[in-house]
Amino acid sequence: MFIITRRQYDIIMHQAQACYPQESGGILGGRENVILGVLPSPNMYLYDRTKTFGMTADDIDRGYRFLEKNKLEYYGIYHSHPKGIPYPSREDLSHHQKYLFIVGLANRYNPDLYAWQVDKKEPEQVPIRIVDEKFVEQMYLSPDVHHLSDAAPKDEIARLTDMINNMIKGCSMYEKERPVWDSSSFSTKA
Repeated sequence: MFIITRRQYDIIMHQAQACYPQESGGILGGRENVILGVLPSPNMYLYDRTKTFGMTADDIDRGYRFLEKNKLEYYGIYHSHPKGIPYPSREDLSHHQKYLFIVGLANRYNPDLYAWQVDKKEPEQVPIRIVDEKFVEQMYLSPDVHHLSDAAPKDEIARLTDMINNMIKGCSMYEKERPVWDSSSFSTKA
């Protein structure tokens, strides 16, 4: 069984609603099957985002670093099925994840969040229990509050907080820094 706080559950559901009809998603982590970290990510799939959720290598790396800094175990990627049920598709099963977390929006105003454990491409449902925050140690992403995020630099926590808040507000893409091109460093000599 997975346990998730009402606040974290609401973040995932709000993101799914705000991004509808596109798929949405992000990374989940925690300890002892208690979800303590929700890191929403923009859908970076290049083609039809209403049918596929994609993350860049940078987004995945950022998620892993976030979990590592906060000593959280990686549980998996969550994503939505805007017009479907929260059951893994053939494509979902091909990603070799131990756990799949899927938001089904077949009934858009009454969405479902399901967790699936995948063994040999056969999904088995894992119950999810939504609890009040007071029943679990909570991950705070605020420079003012120090709990599990003590190891992370304050500017990184502030940047992640801004990114998450922007994702919660809607499906806007975050800006990536452009690489700096210095023509003086270019050479054709071997």
